[in-house]
Amino acid sequence: MKEKVYSVDNYLDMTIIEGIADFSGQPYYYANIFSEKEDDWTDEYLLTPLSEDIFKLGKEIWNYWLYWLDTSNETKIPHSVEYAKERKIKSFESLNIINGSSEEWVKAEKNYQNQLVFDNYLKLNTPRIKVKGIFSGKIDGTETFVEWGD
Repeated sequence: MKEKVYSVDNYLDMTIIEGIADFSGQPYYYANIFSEKEDDWTDEYLLTPLSEDIFKLGKEIWNYWLYWLDTSNETKIPHSVEYAKERKIKSFESLNIINGSSEEWVKAEKNYQNQLVFDNYLKLNTPRIKVKGIFSGKIDGTETFVEWGD
């Protein structure tokens, strides 16, 4: 049975690495298992169940990413990874002063804070399921599906 994929947070060489998708109708964070022996990604994934509030945060992070992709040339807000690097060494207030206060910087900060909470949840909650996954549809997560196997 095909399940809904909500985000494709990382992919490499057309292998979907991590994101959020349903498993048996419930939202899970999926992470691909890398084979050291084969020196390649597998078709196996570790699934971590997401609470409703963390699932909502994950979707907000994904929507921010799509927004950033669509507007990055206009807004001049740094990529979320670059923003996170800056935030680790500078306060939001100092970044806001340096770059000029704007709604865009507030959105970037909110996304940064959401990502911190999401990442902390994943650190505290171990994956519960190991399963094979076959993804289909668009790689951008907008019309993507997964079929989970054994």
